Amino acid sequence: MIEALPMSSGAVVGWLPLWKAAGFFCATFVLEDAASVGAGLLLAAGQISWPAAFTACFLGIWLGDVGLYALARFAGRGWFERSSFRKHSAKVNRSEKWFAERGALILIFSRVVPGARLPTYLAAGFLRVPLPRFLFVTGAAAFVWTFIILFLAQTFGERVARWLSHYKSDSLLLLGAGVLLLATFQLARRVFTNLD
Repeated sequence: MIEALPMSSGAVVGWLPLWKAAGFFCATFVLEDAASVGAGLLLAAGQISWPAAFTACFLGIWLGDVGLYALARFAGRGWFERSSFRKHSAKVNRSEKWFAERGALILIFSRVVPGARLPTYLAAGFLRVPLPRFLFVTGAAAFVWTFIILFLAQTFGERVARWLSHYKSDSLLLLGAGVLLLATFQLARRVFTNLD
């Protein structure tokens, strides 16, 4: 007979950092930048440690990148070679050579251009960029990107939290700040998307 494990409040509190990190790890597969910003805000509030936040976000982002690559490399390329589109194999081979020459730079820039990661990583897999090169370039880019996002979110999160702490009772101000932040994010995303 299995006895129930005793769960004290201390045991639950001890597991909270792990659950927070696991939550951010999983959230990176949905919206990696939002998950990183959220982890940075918890850093600002002292609710998560740097190693936990960084490791969870970095590994989630990097494994998501590798998943896209693998999907296109194995499923996408296999489908292409069995489909009627294989008549375009010569063009695909030329694209492979072109991406092999410029791929590292393209992978790095796709990290900072909104909306570019998904198609770039799928293209890298489909065009058979060597896996070690893909892992190194995307790993280094994700490492730097994660550090920057966490640092900025923590730094500005602390300042915004201190500023807003004076207005705890003013819910309209908090709502307005949230709407302003969301509008600024959407405007910046459109500006960067239109620059492509």
